[in-house]
Amino acid sequence: MKKIYLPTLLIAFISFGQTQKLKETLIKKSIKWTEVASTGRNYEEAKKFLIPNIDASTFSSNGTPLRKYDEQYFNLPVKYKWIRFETDNHTVQVSPNNNTAVVTFNVDGSYLFEENEINYAVRVSFVWTNFKGEWKKIHSHWSPRKGAVGIPIKDR
Repeated sequence: MKKIYLPTLLIAFISFGQTQKLKETLIKKSIKWTEVASTGRNYEEAKKFLIPNIDASTFSSNGTPLRKYDEQYFNLPVKYKWIRFETDNHTVQVSPNNNTAVVTFNVDGSYLFEENEINYAVRVSFVWTNFKGEWKKIHSHWSPRKGAVGIPIKDR
């Protein structure tokens, strides 16, 4: 019995470590994406997170229709300016085949819009897929938390 128990325990320990490392990687990628795309608006850097020739999409926190993460999305000037943007409470769920993951988290911050400082508090879900050994973002959904607001409706 001991001969079977030890290898099983070792496999479980290694598997847990790999899963934990994957979750940490996806959290770091999610944080970096928010810096590159949400606050930095850098299309060249954002492309590194996306699958070429595949439309990645987002539902913004202002309730506008589905948007594509394309060059136009990044190059249209926005009518607000971030003052503070912080993520926390990250949770990662990975599919059994390790090919898809969902990262959820909160964002708290504030932005300047029409000379007014607006408090911002949203819930976010990112969908990642393992594409040729790299995790790429395929969709996100941003929604205001209860009693809070997202980005301005006329953000562009």
